[in-house]
Amino acid sequence: MEQILSLLKKIHFSENEAQIYLYLLKNPGQTVFQIAKDLHLSRTSIYATINAMYQRGLLLMENGVKDLFFAEDPEALLSQLSSVYQKHVTELKDLLKYTIKEEPREPYLNISGYFSILGKIRTLLYGAEEEVYINTDMDIHQFDDAFSHLERKGVDVYIFSFKAFDYHRTNVHIYAHGFSSPDQSRMMLVIDLKQVLVANHNKSLNTWTGTLTKNQLMVSIITEHIHHDIYLLRLKNEMKTSIFNLYPSLFFDTKFERMIKTGGLQGFSNKKGS
Repeated sequence: MEQILSLLKKIHFSENEAQIYLYLLKNPGQTVFQIAKDLHLSRTSIYATINAMYQRGLLLMENGVKDLFFAEDPEALLSQLSSVYQKHVTELKDLLKYTIKEEPREPYLNISGYFSILGKIRTLLYGAEEEVYINTDMDIHQFDDAFSHLERKGVDVYIFSFKAFDYHRTNVHIYAHGFSSPDQSRMMLVIDLKQVLVANHNKSLNTWTGTLTKNQLMVSIITEHIHHDIYLLRLKNEMKTSIFNLYPSLFFDTKFERMIKTGGLQGFSNKKGS
């Protein structure tokens, strides 16, 4: 009994409506007076409730000297309510499509393992259509077939690295400090200013992990980072020394800068200071 009342209320019966419907299922053909008396409800308030239930098709009425009320057959009632509910849901779904402006959501795909990351890099390179930016110390010869494919498509590739590269292809433009390093530790890759892959090697765990996303803020951050590295390298080559050696006042005394000066960031002190 209590469970039925609870379920009726979950399909939008009020407390009184649920009690009246269940009462009339058990006691069909009752007057308003008898319903109010047996359920201990106010007769003045129950008139409005019963009339509303009759209008909604929850109750049936037999006219006579005294109007008698019956509960609608449960199977017919529930089928009707289900049909109306589904109709409203469908209408609402159609209306909401044109009402709510959905913000674009760009997922972040996490990738683990060197070969999984390598495969994703190659897939992204082959799919490039406009321009590619790279910051890496990985062996770029392993991407030669992809670079050759991009060369035929007329897609330029701009690579920054601390590492020395002996690699030549007309569409691949390399800006490298020329440091000697056998390790492969990073890859930052921007494809067509639309998507970015950032991956690195964790020495302590000896694992590679990476993140791929089309998030425009991330694409902009990595694009700017690569361009700024190239600008600093070209300034260094023009001036024959680092801009930070010429203008030490550029530093503004952050923890990050102190780590650079003490060599706490591997490779970074060379980039900024030498």
